[in-house]
Order: sequence, then structure tokens, then C-alpha cells
Amino acid sequence: MTIDPLKIPGLNARPLEISARQMRAPQPHDAQPAGKSFKEMLADAITEVQQLQTEADTTIKRLVAGEIKDVSEAMVAVEKADVSFQTMMAVRGKVMTAYEEIMRMQI
Repeated sequence: MTIDPLKIPGLNARPLEISARQMRAPQPHDAQPAGKSFKEMLADAITEVQQLQTEADTTIKRLVAGEIKDVSEAMVAVEKADVSFQTMMAVRGKVMTAYEEIMRMQI
């Protein structure tokens, strides 16, 4: 005895039937993309990394000057800058690898 998976009690599954009238042609996408371009996203990411580097530098200067007593605040700022820089370098490596792969493609 075989069990039809569409007729198992409690699932309320029914076969799907779509007529030709219900189907519609795919709509073309707008020529203008809704989000930012890759160039803009990359520039924003680099700007953010630079801001974190500057913030870490300023925090270290304030620690050395004695304006900050808590060393952990400076360490957190430095680590945030370091992680963002390492991430940016990893992305750069992936972009360069993709570029080299594209350059090796034969036309």
C-alpha cells in the first residue's frame, strides 16, 4: 500500500493548478539600480575603516595624555580598527583574485 504524500491527513495539501491566464510575463527590471553601486559601497567601507583608524589614534593619544584612565577603552578602539582593516584587506585580496581570474579568461 503506497501513501500519497499530498493526501496525508492534517497537511491540507492540494495539487497546484495554474491556468495560462494566471501566468504573466516577467516584468523587465528598471535600468537604474535601487541600491548603491559597488564603487560607492567600496568607498563607504574604506571611509569607515579610515574613521575607525583615526578614532583609535585619537583614543591612544588621549590615553597617553592622561585624559583616559581606562586602558580597555583604548584597546577596544584599537581592536575595532584592526578588525575592520583586516576585513578590508581580505576583501581586497578577494577582489584582486577575481580580477586576475577575469584577466586569464580567453575571449
